[in-house]
Amino acid sequence: MTLQWPRGSSLLLRAAAISTALLLASGCASTARVEVPKEVRVPVPVPCVDATARPKPPAIVDEDALLAMDEGTRTLRLWADHQRLRGHAAVLEAIVEGCSRIPAPP
Repeated sequence: MTLQWPRGSSLLLRAAAISTALLLASGCASTARVEVPKEVRVPVPVPCVDATARPKPPAIVDEDALLAMDEGTRTLRLWADHQRLRGHAAVLEAIVEGCSRIPAPP
């Protein structure tokens, strides 16, 4: 099969067509090398506190029991619950602080 050029086509047009064909052919012949990763690191969240080591919240009085008390007893009971909850919050803050100091994996 021979390539027939139209009559009256210039030499410059022929050269452009040939160079374009060569460029396209050379682009198809070369392929980029693809490297498959051997190791993929994916961060996985893990708990820093053991579920069995979590402190249990203190028992506090419920609303119905509070409403059944007189004002003085209610005030003393609420103050005692407040103190227990502050102690519990201090323990939880210490645990969270310990978890925040664990270095992140590289």
